Amino acid sequence: MTTKADSLENVVIVGASAAGLSAADGLREGGYDGPIIILGDERHEPYDRPTLSKKLLASQGEPQLHALRTRERLEAADVTLLLGHRAVGLDVDRHYVVTENGDAVPWDAVIVATGSRPRTLVTTEAEPLPVLRTPADLHVLREAAARYGHVTLIGAGLIGLEVAASLSGHQVEVTLINDLDLPLRNVLGAPVAEEVRELHSRHGVDLLLGVSVESVSGGPGSYSVQLSNGSTHRTSFILVGIGVDANDEWLDGSGLALDEGVVVDAAGRANVPGVWAAGDVARLLSHPSLPASTRVEHWTHAIEHGRHVGLNAARGTSVPYAGVPYFWTEQYGRRFHGYGRIRPDDTALFVEGSLGDEEYLVLYGSDDELHAVVSCGCVRSLRGYRKVLERNGSWREALDVARHTNLVGDVALHTN
Repeated sequence: MTTKADSLENVVIVGASAAGLSAADGLREGGYDGPIIILGDERHEPYDRPTLSKKLLASQGEPQLHALRTRERLEAADVTLLLGHRAVGLDVDRHYVVTENGDAVPWDAVIVATGSRPRTLVTTEAEPLPVLRTPADLHVLREAAARYGHVTLIGAGLIGLEVAASLSGHQVEVTLINDLDLPLRNVLGAPVAEEVRELHSRHGVDLLLGVSVESVSGGPGSYSVQLSNGSTHRTSFILVGIGVDANDEWLDGSGLALDEGVVVDAAGRANVPGVWAAGDVARLLSHPSLPASTRVEHWTHAIEHGRHVGLNAARGTSVPYAGVPYFWTEQYGRRFHGYGRIRPDDTALFVEGSLGDEEYLVLYGSDDELHAVVSCGCVRSLRGYRKVLERNGSWREALDVARHTNLVGDVALHTN
């Protein structure tokens, strides 16, 4: 049974990043006027995490973190933010969140928004390799790049490619190692991924693609990387960007259904009454335009899903979440945007521009279904296709959007 706002007395949000703060917004917007406590494990005020790789790495001087919420705004909303309070357990019988400080924080409803953490690799000496997740990680990377002048990146996801673009633009030698031949193929689709690969190559990034890392030994200043092709790569510094894992281990034994994240229904409810989950940590059992049982690890999703879950929790409703996954990345002055999720058998259709142009837009779909749209520079053209994706529209509808905007003439088909 869902609890309505007028019967709630204490709501606890575990996680002080985008999803958690947006959930608090949704609670207030939905009419809940009781206490809201947000538990954050870091001691920093909540900040815009994506800017670490998108902007702050390339900045000069001391990086300035962009605050997600000011203390004044939180106080005005009557939200209590407790930093340095990492949750270590959830008691669903007595309704407590237990923190590493020994506190037992009571709740009538709890929203889990603990996000995700980067996967890393461990050297043969049992030392974890650096990742980029916090301001402290950014400081280590900037210091190493300045000191050694050469950085090796393991993993060619969004963070890896953004770091590569930032560092190579500051006269740092960059080597990028990835087990796939095309970086971000699953996100951008094969034709755009090919363009991105060539873009990095033209800017001097040494691409070691189609090989995996077997082992790493050594330490800062002298690493030795054994690769699957039998070769050895030597470097002064390594940064790992091979994906993320949901921060759900603190919920082991709580009674919540876990599957690499907190399993939730379309409304955001977990299997235990009064417990919700939002953002990266939530595994959605159903979604109108995504494969069943999926997690979405993008910033905009965290904001939109967090607010949606907060609204449902406040109103006692079960409105399904239907937001379309969205990402953007800027590399070497080119800005890529995407909505939806590309699937392995999708066909790519360019409806604006073509590869090699400064701007282009490509649709991905199959069997009369539109699954995703990716653009380079064509921001204004995206809105119509986003609406098609939001209503789980067809490939035919997407082509109608293209014809309506006079974009379709001679088009190029590519197999993804």
